[in-house]
Amino acid sequence: MFKVKLTAKAKKELKQISRQHQLALGQIFDELKDYPRLGKPLGRGLKDRFSYRISVYRIIYKVNEKDKIIYVLTAGHRGKVYK
Repeated sequence: MFKVKLTAKAKKELKQISRQHQLALGQIFDELKDYPRLGKPLGRGLKDRFSYRISVYRIIYKVNEKDKIIYVLTAGHRGKVYK
């Protein structure tokens, strides 16, 4: 089982999301612990990263297979997370 760790940026962004979506994202974090490659693999300059969609929100995360850690890099509205 993997551990999920949020970056300081992701924690800050999650505080700006509605409580309803925060709860949904929390459930996704629990699923990622068992299935770390559940999200969509990103391309171009983000090859080692994945994206997961909840409504209009996205989380971008990176999987460290060696240490069994998922790093949530950013979480927010889909128009902002890819910038």
